[in-house]
Amino acid sequence: MQNQPSQAREVKFCRLNLAPEFPVELMQGDKWYSPYQAITMVHFHNCLQVGYCYEGQGYSLIDGVLYPYCTETVSLIPAKALHFCTSQRNVVSRWKWLYLDPIGLLPRMSHGQEQALMAVLYGKTPVPCTVTWGEAPQMVEIVRCMIRELEERGKGYKDAVRGLEQAFVAVLLRMARAGMQQEERPGAGARGNNLQIIAPAIEHISMCYMEPLTVPQLAQLCHISPTHLRRMFQKIMECSPLDYLQLTRMEAACALLMHTDTSVLEVGSRAGFATPTSFTRQFKKTFGMTPGKWRARMMGAESE
Repeated sequence: MQNQPSQAREVKFCRLNLAPEFPVELMQGDKWYSPYQAITMVHFHNCLQVGYCYEGQGYSLIDGVLYPYCTETVSLIPAKALHFCTSQRNVVSRWKWLYLDPIGLLPRMSHGQEQALMAVLYGKTPVPCTVTWGEAPQMVEIVRCMIRELEERGKGYKDAVRGLEQAFVAVLLRMARAGMQQEERPGAGARGNNLQIIAPAIEHISMCYMEPLTVPQLAQLCHISPTHLRRMFQKIMECSPLDYLQLTRMEAACALLMHTDTSVLEVGSRAGFATPTSFTRQFKKTFGMTPGKWRARMMGAESE
């Protein structure tokens, strides 16, 4: 049988043009949420990305490794690392994100510090991709304080952020020197191994959701049987592999409806639905209304 041509994988370079004089930006997160929150597009940036989860729980896929997160988790994503986040089923997760260039923000660093930091920022020296309050309370508190300063923008906030950034770099380099790697953390064990077993399927869905996918294909990527994959998905993600695929397609469709003027017909096709009818049926099942009505309601809410 002749292979069908596959569509391009959904991987995007999201470049951040940080201001040279103050290279840090705060993103509050999307203006819309659904019961099935998933940032389905695998992407990477040209700078360090630091996230703080202030509500929810789920998983982050960073350079092919699946990390669980929960409320008060800090995410540390090196420049050029492929990543995306997904919430547990029926859980809405909300994050605040910092995009920053620590070297540009702290120009008086010693040469040794700068070299060590460069190795961390570009993933050559490993540090944990996620840390919780119980594991690194100083790091979590520093990130929360930076976010607060950037939100409030009070008098002298830039100097305060630079001071906090200096503390952030010191803690980050200490973690790197200590070799505090994710796989060595307490409790990783069997649960961590189970996460990594299904990570190839989750990553493949995130990049190829617009293509026809089957459970046997996904199971083959994980080197397990379809039955085992279904069982592990249900245990970890609380849904079946095909349910997760449909939810991923729904989130991709929502992003297109919300942030582009692409027609509803084209949105369904680009999100991986075989026919307009199947797209509309699945959308109404998930959100209780047609794609067109959902777009009109969300655009109306955004303009208020």
